[in-house]
Amino acid sequence: MLARLHFRFLSYHSLVALCVIFFIYQICTLRSVQDNIAVHIQGATAIPKYEGIPKLIWYKLGPRGLSDEARNWTDSCIKPNPEYEARFMTDESSDEYVRKKFASRPDIVDNFLALPVPIWKADILRYLLLWDQGGIWFDLDVSCEGIPIDDWIPAEYKGNTSLVVGWEFDHGWPGNYLHQMEIWAIMAKPRSPHLMQCINDILQELADKTAEHGITVENTTMDIMGDTVEFTGPRRLTSAVYKSLGGMTNRNLVGSDTEELLQPKLVGDVLFMPGRSFAPMTNTYSPEEEAILSPQLVTHHYAGTWKNSHGGED
Repeated sequence: MLARLHFRFLSYHSLVALCVIFFIYQICTLRSVQDNIAVHIQGATAIPKYEGIPKLIWYKLGPRGLSDEARNWTDSCIKPNPEYEARFMTDESSDEYVRKKFASRPDIVDNFLALPVPIWKADILRYLLLWDQGGIWFDLDVSCEGIPIDDWIPAEYKGNTSLVVGWEFDHGWPGNYLHQMEIWAIMAKPRSPHLMQCINDILQELADKTAEHGITVENTTMDIMGDTVEFTGPRRLTSAVYKSLGGMTNRNLVGSDTEELLQPKLVGDVLFMPGRSFAPMTNTYSPEEEAILSPQLVTHHYAGTWKNSHGGED
């Protein structure tokens, strides 16, 4: 009798132990499967995390190439920052880059290649390059003012900044005026959703206008698309950043959030720079404000090589 009870006792506990072992095995197997799935998904679709602004400087050359004057301006940014790699894009290399890097977005490729106005392509190119690779975009007529690029973002914001934008019109203008970002100097980590918002908004405007006029992209004109500043330029970037950032922060941004700045201000993951930083010629300050104002980082020389009747160089 005792032997039978002892056997039953052992059988019961053996069964419990087997169940526990089986349960643990199933959990481990499930976790292994989940890990493998996660690795597969990450490799296929996940957006990589970038620690800082990549040390890349982007320029776009026109048909004339690099003039002596433009070389002096670009050298003022490149030579004092030897750890940064400067890349000069041409019309041909830009087209090839977009074909290759955005093959999964035929709407981007087809529309970019079909655009007939050079300045439209130059504007969109900067957004595409910075979204895909990150780094810094400079127009050819921008010179740097001696402060190392690594010091442009305050230390307390470096870990949380994925896009750096500066105001062209922000301070010292009388009455009511439209605050507008400049686009001759932009810094970004790759995959900024704010830049993709800008790209998608441009494509939507292009689709709307071509449908309205019953034309192809190749047949669009500056008269049809309207002011370049609105279509692909500074106001487009301004509206896109506000739209995207508003969605990210789940609130409507107001002027006091980002405007009338004397020091850089981080909102979400966008660092807004005072007008003095990137556009000192179009912003003015009182002596009291000058005492606490962030320094000038670049000068835009307004060479405006694209400003002719067909949006390109003469």
